[in-house]
Amino acid sequence: MVLKDESASRWLSKWMTEAKKFYISASALTLLSAGCFVVFSWYLSDFAATWLVLGQVIPQKLLYALAFLAGRYVFAHFSSLINYRAGNIIVSKIKSLLYPKLLNDNQSDAISSALLVTRVSDDLKPYFSFFIPYATASVLVGILLLIVSFWFEKWVGITLLITFVIIPLQMIMIGVGAESLHKKHINLFLKYSAVFYNRLHSIAEIVNLDNLKPQYQFLSEKSRALNQATTNVMRVAILSSAVLELFVSIAIAGVAIYLGMSLLGIIPGSNYGKGYDFHIALFLLMLAPYFFFYLRKFVSAYHDRNKALASAKLIMPLLKESSEAPVSVENGNLQSVEIKNLSFSYPDSMVKVLHNIHLRLPTKGLVLVKGISGSGKSTLLKILSGNLIVKEGLVSVNGNNNPWSVQWLKANSSYMNQFPFIFDGTLGYNVFLDREKETEGPYPEFLDKVLAKKEDGWQTVLSHNGKQLSGGEKQLVTLARMMLFPKPIAILDEPTANLDSETVAIILAQIEKMAQNKLLIVASHEEKFDAIANQILNLNWGEQMTYE
Repeated sequence: MVLKDESASRWLSKWMTEAKKFYISASALTLLSAGCFVVFSWYLSDFAATWLVLGQVIPQKLLYALAFLAGRYVFAHFSSLINYRAGNIIVSKIKSLLYPKLLNDNQSDAISSALLVTRVSDDLKPYFSFFIPYATASVLVGILLLIVSFWFEKWVGITLLITFVIIPLQMIMIGVGAESLHKKHINLFLKYSAVFYNRLHSIAEIVNLDNLKPQYQFLSEKSRALNQATTNVMRVAILSSAVLELFVSIAIAGVAIYLGMSLLGIIPGSNYGKGYDFHIALFLLMLAPYFFFYLRKFVSAYHDRNKALASAKLIMPLLKESSEAPVSVENGNLQSVEIKNLSFSYPDSMVKVLHNIHLRLPTKGLVLVKGISGSGKSTLLKILSGNLIVKEGLVSVNGNNNPWSVQWLKANSSYMNQFPFIFDGTLGYNVFLDREKETEGPYPEFLDKVLAKKEDGWQTVLSHNGKQLSGGEKQLVTLARMMLFPKPIAILDEPTANLDSETVAIILAQIEKMAQNKLLIVASHEEKFDAIANQILNLNWGEQMTYE
């Protein structure tokens, strides 16, 4: 789908074409459901009028009424299922475009990206699955019932028509302010969720620093601000529902009073001067509440529209950005890696984490990146692994431009950070990444140290994040995985941090061995790396001090 400068509402409307057939089918079923209700009302009012006026009970009319009532619910049920399916299809297609953007154009961290995708499901799916179907049903069913009402009594039709026009107008007026409230709420949700995750991730450090009370006060302030934004949104939703019920009550009461006074002969000229009996009056009175059935649902789902518009305004800029076609892993021949005039700062920050970096990396060997904490080592490694986009300066692989090089680095580098990731599954699966071969095939000898401590060997079941493994064992498993699935570039961030001397010696030996055949880039405070490094880069607060 080609994205041009357009409003969020128009952008959302264009996506409806992705499930056009589903919406048409659902609308047809909704009309059939409404038609069944009209026939049900006719037979039931006829049954009641015959019973109350003539004293005759005709079960056949009641059976007809119940049959059409069942049909009304059956058609409505399948219409809802189809509409929900349509919403899933559209949101899935939006996500299929959004995922590559978040992966390949990684301008935000993983937490912010995950929260954004969550908001897509939470905000866009109700819009396409509920708001659009209810809006369509309100129009179609409203027109059908207006035709029936005008056929029997123009004043009943006029009363319903007036409310049919007024209610959407008042929702539009309320929605103007509600949209900005929803956008503010979404921004706060994304921002404060990331803050909360950061504090949760750092809970051990917070406890060690005895900083619980200040952090509690800080999070309480953020929570109150988010609660206030949520309350503002709900206040508008409640207000819109209250206004709707006011108009609905007045309209139904007006219809009931008019029909009653017409039957009593107080208001002459009913039914275009022909008059009507209790059957017709009861029939029209039964239609009046159903006339507002889908309008009520439309209003209750109207805040879904405001949420969807706010989310669309966040998503549209991401989807508008052009991205290069993915680079095949087959293009993994490394000839040169060069960095020129590289400066980097994270989004929403004026501080440059890296400033004016110049490097020419070898095609194989060990490059050691040194520096105090906060000097930009991890940021540089993320750039070299293709996980951060450079806006200022050049990162060139094999003489190519930044976009191509970023995708090449992402496809042809393996990255081990300070906190190795362990999959849910067996120890064998975490090493071989294949459930059919998790006990077969060659593996690095240093893993025998890990296997010797596990009674079940390769079949040792590991839970989330590998709680059954020590920090050193996690590093060894991740290092083995990196060796079994080699890439032209291997990047390791503090691979020996907080490990015992025996594990450090194993890792050093393996890194030295790997560096003979590929480019290894290691960020570490470990002094033993100095002796085996081919080149050393020293950083100080983002500045390149030496590279030799």
